[in-house]
Amino acid sequence: MKAKIKNLISTNNYQRAKGKLKISFMSSNDETSIHDLYQSGALKVLIPKSKSKYAEAVLINTGGGIVGGDNLSIEVEAAKKTNTWITTQASEKVYKSSSEQSILNTKVTLEDNSTLFWCPKETILFHNSKLIRNLDFDIKSSSKLLIIENIVFGRLASGELNADCFFSDHWRIKRDEKLIFAENFLFEDKKTMYRKTNLGNYRSLLNIMYLSKDSKNFLNKMRNIISSESIFGEASHWNDFISLRALAKNPIEFKKTIEEILILFVNEKSKIPRILSI
Repeated sequence: MKAKIKNLISTNNYQRAKGKLKISFMSSNDETSIHDLYQSGALKVLIPKSKSKYAEAVLINTGGGIVGGDNLSIEVEAAKKTNTWITTQASEKVYKSSSEQSILNTKVTLEDNSTLFWCPKETILFHNSKLIRNLDFDIKSSSKLLIIENIVFGRLASGELNADCFFSDHWRIKRDEKLIFAENFLFEDKKTMYRKTNLGNYRSLLNIMYLSKDSKNFLNKMRNIISSESIFGEASHWNDFISLRALAKNPIEFKKTIEEILILFVNEKSKIPRILSI
């Protein structure tokens, strides 16, 4: 009898989450608002009241995290002359997977003279987690895009200092329909993760990208922000594009860094969405 029950459990598929979110923004009388919204499965969005000209969208994964086999898709469209913040309610947790890989697809499109800040909270990869992530951004030469992505390897507070993760990260950025940035990033296991040429003793990875005609004006300021002894990183500039990559042993080090970067672009702390201060 026990053998039959065990066999039944092993042959049944576990419940997996699927979620799809599509949201678009429009501008009217210099104010940005939602134009269209579709949400299904585990993905939802909240729209807080904003005190600035920027619309705010807070993405929510109602599943409380991502497990092996989950498949989530996010699409954001910003029409002409829109100003938008996109963030998340909480850090995205990617849990242990016995075999299946989880998939997270994101596509962001900006039209002429639009500004969008893509600033989700950190993604935490638990021990034995498996995540494939695809990030696609399509912008115009007259638009402005700020991307802040923070990955934490392991639950450091729980002692996962050498978490063994599978992380496949794919970035594609197009400007005026021409590919200007492409990167495939892969950690297959902890042997590759913690080599000195990769993470080494660091456990948190920060990627910040800024695409705008005025990007060169921010390069030295961004370099100064990451000049702390506890942060190892550098920023480079080419083709109206800043790419900053930094590592820290403790993700807490990046809390202040991200706040200073945001203040740099909006001029004062009060203009940053409250959700990013929690």
